[in-house]
Amino acid sequence: MPETPDPDVTRVQLRLPASTAYVSLARSAAAAIAARLDYPVDRIDDLRLAVDEACALVITDAAEGSEIACDFSAAGDRLDVQIAGTSRSGATPSHGSFAWMVLSALVDAVDASVTDDHRLVVTLSMHTLQPTHSDEPA
Repeated sequence: MPETPDPDVTRVQLRLPASTAYVSLARSAAAAIAARLDYPVDRIDDLRLAVDEACALVITDAAEGSEIACDFSAAGDRLDVQIAGTSRSGATPSHGSFAWMVLSALVDAVDASVTDDHRLVVTLSMHTLQPTHSDEPA
């Protein structure tokens, strides 16, 4: 059954060749969407870097000649980004890798999965303001 559009959710979809030459388009789209949602400049920069890292993870494993899909979904103060591409390895990135640690530090949540049709999907979530951790002074 097709998904019913939610008028309170803004969706932007971008399809790019699976090449680092086009990652700047994904970074720019992420920054423009976050700016439109009134994200602070430091959060926009964090999102831009996270999208760059996620694209790199997907492109590194992408099948030759394929494309990547960047899907942005904004609702309220939350922005979700899915970067997906056909995977050659059929495996998710190592959660102990430097790239994964960078992603985890830049956004509120990050996840990766491989679909039944061998698409690697990296999902990022970010809110307007970075949540404070309970062990940090207020």
